[in-house]
Amino acid sequence: MPEDFTDHFDQLYRDYYVKVYRLALGLTHKLNDAEDITQETFLRAFRSYHTFREESSFFTWIYRIAVNVANDYMKQRKKLYIYEIAEEAGCSVEELADPHPANNPETKLMVNEVMRYCMAAFTECLPINQRKVFFLAAGLGLPHKLVAEIMDCSVSSVKSSLYRAKNRIVGFMENRCQLVRKSNPCRCEQWVKRGISRGWITKECVTNPRPRITIPEKVKIYMRDVRDIYKNVYLADNDETLAKYIKEGFAQKRWATFS
Repeated sequence: MPEDFTDHFDQLYRDYYVKVYRLALGLTHKLNDAEDITQETFLRAFRSYHTFREESSFFTWIYRIAVNVANDYMKQRKKLYIYEIAEEAGCSVEELADPHPANNPETKLMVNEVMRYCMAAFTECLPINQRKVFFLAAGLGLPHKLVAEIMDCSVSSVKSSLYRAKNRIVGFMENRCQLVRKSNPCRCEQWVKRGISRGWITKECVTNPRPRITIPEKVKIYMRDVRDIYKNVYLADNDETLAKYIKEGFAQKRWATFS
């Protein structure tokens, strides 16, 4: 293989790694899976680059590969992560929550991190295709036309999947989430203790808090509200952290895919 091609693809790898990783993380919500998916995506792209006809952008092409790889990973899951945790703990999902959460400033600061994890859990309850479309359009804010190109479907199909995904998420939240209706049973602070013990959240957020996620105080949630909430889960400044991690990985030759 020509050396100039290897150099060219290596640059594409550096340019698009964070974007593909963020997509994989948004779809799977697991760091290890996201890294594996990203590596597999670029490996497949490297092997099949000769088939890339440049009829679409490299961005669209690599995202399409990433979505397909993530799809394989998601299909392998036998059950949602929350049910795996419940089985390990020997109890039901409802029993995982702490009925008497500590009411202190530290707990209040960690509640926002619980909200991020919870929002990710809601999206895990979506059918796989709806989850993919929802994260591309709502999580990453991509235009419907571009989502359709990545998913290889029509724009009307994207809009339909988004509509169904939004209604499903709103349905989950309406009868459970205190932030949507104050009489609902589930409160974010009930999950702080469990979140720390499971490693979902760390006390680092107390000294370095992220912007709060705000949820409209009304039962009827519109698509723009769901989009804004979900985009807040994966903040743009997360890219800076990922970029630092990736830069260190290159320096340590952690990923020798193209050597």
